[in-house]
Formats: sequence, structure tokens, C-alpha cells
Amino acid sequence: GPVLKISRNIHNAGAQHGQDTMQQEAADPQDAQLEASEDDPEALVRTTDSSASLQVEYSVLLSPTYQVPVLYFMLRCNHQGPVGIDAVYQNLVPDQYRKELKNVGVMGGISFDYHPGSGAPTFFVHPCNTADAMRDIAGQRGITPDTYLLIWLGLVGNCVNLHMPCELFATNSMQEDTPMHRG
Repeated sequence: GPVLKISRNIHNAGAQHGQDTMQQEAADPQDAQLEASEDDPEALVRTTDSSASLQVEYSVLLSPTYQVPVLYFMLRCNHQGPVGIDAVYQNLVPDQYRKELKNVGVMGGISFDYHPGSGAPTFFVHPCNTADAMRDIAGQRGITPDTYLLIWLGLVGNCVNLHMPCELFATNSMQEDTPMHRG
């Protein structure tokens, strides 16, 4: 099962997504007819839900192939279901990571597959360079599994807008300074 599972709503992106929906609806000829019948008390009135938001579910599992954690994530619009890779880059990937992430390998650093735990279609940050990146960061120091996971989440999570609270790093740093955690 997952080492870690996190779900959250992205309200900013939802408002942006909702604006796109509103623009599409305004171009619809049926909407023009609805606007003309606003005075009719029996007319069906469509309103755009301004609370439309995106929900992202992240899960972390160990890759049996690469022997490193893998970050899986599903991005959904609360009214329209799962969204595609373009919405992932627009709403989850910060500007400073987009170009680099799209240019990793043949297909980019974000891939699409079935979740190994649930079987649901999902995106994931491809783990092929994770071990090398973690070696570059951690060097030859012996680090605890907790510290490894925190470093990894900082490295991989940031590229898809998953940020860990600073307090978590401070707590982990203090624990590593205790005699029990010193080698």
C-alpha cells in the first residue's frame, strides 16, 4: 500500500478552470436563448458554479523496479472528473519546472499509467533519475529513512505543487541531532 497519501483542493486553479468553462458557455447559442428568456419564471437558468475547483490526490509507493519512492497523482475537476496532462502542467507544475519537466526523456518527466495499488488511471513523476538525484543530494552520508523521504518529497513533490510544511523539516532535523540518531 501507499507509504503516504495526501488529498487537497486547489481553489485558485479551480477558479481559473471555471473561467474557461464560463467563456465556453457564453459562446453556446443555447445560452443566448436562455438569456432571452430570463424574464420567464419557468425558464431553466444555468449558472456557472464559481466554487468549481480541482482536487489532487497524491500517493507514494515504492517502485519494485527502481527501488525508490514514486509519486503518483490524480487531478480531477470536481464537476468534470479526471483532467489531462495539459491541465496537470497548467495547474500543478510551477512555471520554473515546466520546460525542464517536459523535456526529460522522450515523453517528459510526468507519465501516465495505472496506479499499482488501485488500478485507476493516474499520472506519476517518472522515477528513472531519482536514485542519482538522491545520491547527489545526500552524498555518502548515512541518512534515516525519514530524512530520505523528506528530501525526496522536497525534490519530487515541488515539481507537482506538493509542498511539505517547514515544521516537518525542523522536527526531523532536531531528531537527527539527538544521541540516538547519531552514528
